[in-house]
Amino acid sequence: MRFHVSSETIGDAYQLVRSDNELLNRRRLHQYLGVGAYNLLEDEDHQLSFVTLMRFDTDLGITDDELDNVNGLKRDQLSIQTFYLDAQDLWGAVDLRLGRQLHYDTIDFMMLDGLTLTTRLPGHVGVEIQAGIEADNEGHNYTYSQFELDGTRAIDTEDALSVTTTKIVLGGALVTHGMHRFKGRVGYRRIFSDAQINQEKVAASFTSRPLDSLYVNAAASYDLFNDYFDTVRVGTRTRFNDASEAELQYVRLLPSFDADSIFNIFTSEPLNDVNARTRYYLTRSSWVYVGGMVRMFGADPTNIDGEAIPGVEEEGVRAYGAMLGWTHRYGVRGRVSFDASHESGYGGDRTLLDLDGRYALRPGVLELDGRVTGVIFADELQTALQAAGGGYQLGMRYLVDRRASLQLMVEQNFNAIHTNQFRVFAVADLDLWM
Repeated sequence: MRFHVSSETIGDAYQLVRSDNELLNRRRLHQYLGVGAYNLLEDEDHQLSFVTLMRFDTDLGITDDELDNVNGLKRDQLSIQTFYLDAQDLWGAVDLRLGRQLHYDTIDFMMLDGLTLTTRLPGHVGVEIQAGIEADNEGHNYTYSQFELDGTRAIDTEDALSVTTTKIVLGGALVTHGMHRFKGRVGYRRIFSDAQINQEKVAASFTSRPLDSLYVNAAASYDLFNDYFDTVRVGTRTRFNDASEAELQYVRLLPSFDADSIFNIFTSEPLNDVNARTRYYLTRSSWVYVGGMVRMFGADPTNIDGEAIPGVEEEGVRAYGAMLGWTHRYGVRGRVSFDASHESGYGGDRTLLDLDGRYALRPGVLELDGRVTGVIFADELQTALQAAGGGYQLGMRYLVDRRASLQLMVEQNFNAIHTNQFRVFAVADLDLWM
C-alpha cells in the first residue's frame, strides 16, 4: 500500500488599467490538494486505489458591489475535481472507476459523477460503459467545472428563480487494447434531462504507426442533435531521416453546443484548416522549423433579408499564414527558442513574435526563465481595430528537493484594450510518496 500527497498553492495578484482608465484589482489564491491511496488490496494481480483532488479559490480583490452586480460571482469557491475509487485488472479483464472523474475523448471533456466500466475481450477489443450524472456548476455547491458548454439555460421558472436540472449521462465505446502500433476508439454519448436531450454524439478516433517512421491519426465527431459533423481531424508525421521530419494536418471545425444553447443559432458554415510543418535538426541540440497554413471559411453570401453581401462569395473566404522557429538546448543548463508567425486574408492581418529561454544557475536547484512577446494586428472589417501590443515574463524556480519547489513569476503586458497589465504569480509545489 502506498500513499501520494500533492499540493500546489498559487498566489495571483494583478492590476489592469483598462481603456477607460479604470483600475481593476485582483488578489487571488488558488489551492490544489490531491490525496491518493494505491494498491489497497496489496495484491499484485488486482489493483485497487482511491484518488481525490480538491481545489479552493478565493479572490480578495472582489468588491461587494461586484458580488451584488455580477450573477454567480463568488469570493470563495471549494470544488471537488475528482473523488473516485479505481479498480484495475479485476478478474484479469475488467477496469472500474466509480465516483467523480474527469473524462475526455473525441466527443468532449466532461466532469462525471458515476461509473466507467471497461471490459477487455479477446481479439484486442474492449467495451466501455459510462453511466451517471454530469457534474455542472448549477446546484452543486462543491463543483467548479470549466468543461460546461456556454449559452445554456439557467432560469426556467415563472418566478424567475434559478433552477437546476439533473443531467443523466449514458454512453459506451468500443476500444482497442494490447496493440502496439494501433489504438482506436468508437464511442457514443447521450446527456439528457427531463426527457429532453442536452447532447447526443458519436465519435471515432485512431492513432497508428504503420511504419517505424510514419505516424497517422484521425478523429471525427458527429452531433446527432444538430445533424452534422462538428469536428474532423486527420494528421500524419513522417521522419525522413535522423535530421528531418514533416507534419501535415487537416481540421474541419463546425462548433456545436448543448441542445438548449442559444449559441446554436450562430453556427452556419464550417472552418477548414490545412497546415504543414517541416523540422530540421541542425545538431543534436539545435533545430529549426518552417511551416504554412491555408484556412477556408464557409460563407453565406446573403444577409437575413436575402440580399447579397458585398465582397462575400458563396464558395467561401480564405486566410493564409506562415511560421518559423528555432530552438537550441544548452545541455542540462537550459534552452532558448524563437517563434514567428504571420496570418493574412479573411479576418485581417496578425504578426506574432516570441522569444523565450530558460537557464539553470544550479541544475536541479535554481532555474531562471524569461519571455518577450510582441503582436501587431489589424482587423479586416473593423478598420479602427488595429494596434500593436507587447509583454514580458520573468521567473525564478527553486527546487527544495525532488518533492518540493517554489516559483515566482512577474508578467507585464501592454495593448490598446488593457493599457497596462501587471501580474505577479507565486507557486509552491509539494509532491510526496509515502
